[in-house]
Amino acid sequence: MKMKELERETGVGRETIRFYIREGLLPEPERPKRNVATYGREHVARLKLIRKLQQERFLPLSIIKTLVEAHAEGRSRELEAFVGLEKNVGPLLSESISHAPQKLDDVCAQTNIGIDDIRDLASFGYVTIDAREDGEWLNRRNVRLVELIGECRAAGFTDEEASYRNEHFRIYVQMMDAVAKYEVSLFYRNLASRIGSQEAAELAARGIRLVNEILPILRTEKLIREMTRVSESGMLDEDSSEG
Repeated sequence: MKMKELERETGVGRETIRFYIREGLLPEPERPKRNVATYGREHVARLKLIRKLQQERFLPLSIIKTLVEAHAEGRSRELEAFVGLEKNVGPLLSESISHAPQKLDDVCAQTNIGIDDIRDLASFGYVTIDAREDGEWLNRRNVRLVELIGECRAAGFTDEEASYRNEHFRIYVQMMDAVAKYEVSLFYRNLASRIGSQEAAELAARGIRLVNEILPILRTEKLIREMTRVSESGMLDEDSSEG
């Protein structure tokens, strides 16, 4: 079919169609001649899917592109149920953090942690600075993470007294990145084909709460056992003690 027929059948204008092609949301049309383009049923189906995702799910084009590519590969069910899952999980979590999001400058003033210090922490993912129209912000979890850096320093874990630097927190970021990627991948792959999005959100929230209880207990157990090993052997693990 020609462009005019594609517009009529899908209700999508030609400029939008051309934009979708440029952005990779639609495949290129066949071009039997230099100035002739023809479109097939694949283009119709893809445009209808894009409109459905926009109108019913209010998704941004970046996510829609991922979904339409998955749909073309026959794996859309694996992804569709979980798009936007993080928005449903948040309200189900009863976190003990009472903070509100704050502007970066306000967090600096409140914690006495300099802005360059916070940017250094952000450089390896300890915190994430969100750029908004009215400036740079930290969400409530990140506000607390900066506060905890201040509390560590107040407790004596400082450059001057104990040679503790921001860099020493990198290992925790690397560990949590690995844990998060593992858990999300495992959860999505094992459950995507058999439960709905709301049930998935409720199950994810329960899982987060349970593992959040496991981790500090497990860490404490491992620390005490490592201290016991050092006491009994009189030897430090050289690799782990290097700064």
